Amino acid sequence: MTDLKILAIRDLLRVTGAEFARGISPLSVVISGESFNEASQVLINDVVAPEFMAVSNSRIIAQVPSSERTSVLRKLAVLADRPSTTRSSLLHFDVGMSIKGLKGLEKLVQWFCKLLLQTPGSDKFFPEEGGGLLSAVGKNISRSDIKSVQAVVVTSINRTRDQILAKQSRITRLPNDERLLIARTDALGYDPTTTTVSARIALGAVSGREAVANLTF
Repeated sequence: MTDLKILAIRDLLRVTGAEFARGISPLSVVISGESFNEASQVLINDVVAPEFMAVSNSRIIAQVPSSERTSVLRKLAVLADRPSTTRSSLLHFDVGMSIKGLKGLEKLVQWFCKLLLQTPGSDKFFPEEGGGLLSAVGKNISRSDIKSVQAVVVTSINRTRDQILAKQSRITRLPNDERLLIARTDALGYDPTTTTVSARIALGAVSGREAVANLTF
């Protein structure tokens, strides 16, 4: 069975440095890093760069979006469409103009993330389902609250894992790429400057394939 694709998964390529490009108009930045031959998109302050060019496997020149030319460049990301188990991933929900089907490992990751955010009781047909992580989004937290918030994240991930394992145990015919084997919290972080919590979740399928989900809220 194929699901409607609502989740885009792209790998984050390693960025090691950046500087403004000299003698280039419009305003552009030179980004240093690794595996840039795989780059499919560049984000500057979370805005898509209108144009970019990989001049080598370790350097990219990217045009700064017009909306960001007078802003401080706080965040750079170089993305690849091809997944790799050795890199982190960037996830975002997106329903475009064209409808696409989804199956395999990508379908498993989408299901896990959707269920993780779902609030129990929000689905009247399955009121017990949901990891409940969405309830933690948007809350004001202080340094003293961080441990309790991290505990909520871990509990939500474990609850989601247990719900999927229980549900899949009743399904006899399921591709190994879509059958969950493990789901663990690899890392939790807190940025006091932006008051955001980040979670790195490792997902493994019965087939042996793995994916990494990075969530920040």
